[in-house]
Amino acid sequence: MVRIQLFQTLLILCCSYGLIWGGRPERYAVITIIVGFLLTIAVAAPVSERFSQVEVRILLVDTAMLASFFYLALNAERFWTIWLCAMQSIQVLTHLPIIIIPELLPQAYGAVVAIWAYPMLIVLTVGTYRHQQRLRQFGADRSWSDFSTWRK
Repeated sequence: MVRIQLFQTLLILCCSYGLIWGGRPERYAVITIIVGFLLTIAVAAPVSERFSQVEVRILLVDTAMLASFFYLALNAERFWTIWLCAMQSIQVLTHLPIIIIPELLPQAYGAVVAIWAYPMLIVLTVGTYRHQQRLRQFGADRSWSDFSTWRK
């Protein structure tokens, strides 16, 4: 229970920081993270059955988040978005062991699926901090690359 409260506190703090101080890529990432978090809660199996088999609905949410982060990494003028995409890729791949080894302990599966959310929030926070540094240093910070579909 403490682990859940710690994560929710970290989620609120990091996402608030990203929404308030971040540029458009940071806000895009925050929205993806919050929507993914809420959808994961909505689609998760009942606690008594959770992680006893492949959580297909959570896998689908994780895959949708990966697609969103991949799009962000391709279009944003930020290096940290590549790290976020890589971590989400690992998050998606963590669903594979239970497919291969159905006897895997539910606690182990659940822990591995959840663990990558923490460093992802930290990467978002560091990215937001670096955005603020660039704004102070240069007065501007480009959000989207020249090849972005969102380019103005």
